[in-house]
Amino acid sequence: MTTTAAMAASLKILTAALDDPSADIADSVQQLALETAGAIPTYLGLSVLVPQTDSPLTITSLALGASDRDIRTSLRVLLPTTGTGDGHPVAVILYAAAPGAFVDLAADLAWLTGRPTTDFALDQHLTITPEPDAVRQLQAVSDINQAIGVLIGRGYTPQQAEWQLDSQGDKSRTDRHSAARRILDTITTADDDEHLGRGV
Repeated sequence: MTTTAAMAASLKILTAALDDPSADIADSVQQLALETAGAIPTYLGLSVLVPQTDSPLTITSLALGASDRDIRTSLRVLLPTTGTGDGHPVAVILYAAAPGAFVDLAADLAWLTGRPTTDFALDQHLTITPEPDAVRQLQAVSDINQAIGVLIGRGYTPQQAEWQLDSQGDKSRTDRHSAARRILDTITTADDDEHLGRGV
């Protein structure tokens, strides 16, 4: 399996948008792909669905030469949420060419984690959701988090920064991304520039 330049860029932006800047999403996805390929000989690739971002997104990587026409089975795994969450966990969907390839893996995951079998859905995703706007969506998430960082640098608490961003969007009748872009476009102080450069 190869990670395309576009996917690597998307994963880099997603990593920057997370609360944990030390996370390496690209490495985690690559490791998951390698381990799954080692366990499932007909493994074709995976998708990562991130619904809780301001612009829900899907990132997909398939093995070299594979296409969605080759998919005969899938396994969707809902990742455990941290903190209070919003009820929309990140999902990873694995694809393979041999029907039934994920049956044992789904059963093992449910048993090992003690989670309900509904967290491990078989064969419900035999086509791949198009992702033409994945990079744009990830950039929107990054812009929003950077704008919140700028507001925090100006003295707002994290909660106040979120409220200020939403308030500006409501006043101008635009979405959060547009409000974030306006904040980023009005950076005038050296402190803001330094804060933004840190990727907060």
